[in-house]
Amino acid sequence: MATIVFCEDDETIERFIRMTMRSTPHEIRTAPDGLQGLALIQRLLPDLVVTDISMPGLDGFGVADAMHANPATAGIPILFATASVQRTQVEQLIAHGAAGYIGKPFGAAELRAKIEQHLPKEHTA
Repeated sequence: MATIVFCEDDETIERFIRMTMRSTPHEIRTAPDGLQGLALIQRLLPDLVVTDISMPGLDGFGVADAMHANPATAGIPILFATASVQRTQVEQLIAHGAAGYIGKPFGAAELRAKIEQHLPKEHTA
């Protein structure tokens, strides 16, 4: 079982994530913004972080940058969830240390597959 933190400010998407991930063996924690997400990440030291890019307060890039600046969280893989996956956006994701990204809107099977693809091998199903 892995611990996964999702930072997502859209309540509909957050509910979808919870419902989708309920059938997995993983512990799922969510935060409604980047600041709360970062606090959760620093407390739990999860196996994977999935963060929206556009959030109030601290955006997904800020979450990633803060994680990389902290030795305790620097090695945690980060997936960005974004509606914009143009070439310049992908380059920006890489610059902020993304392990990968998932385009919005995403379906349940796609979300679960991306999660499994980016979890450390000892936590994959």
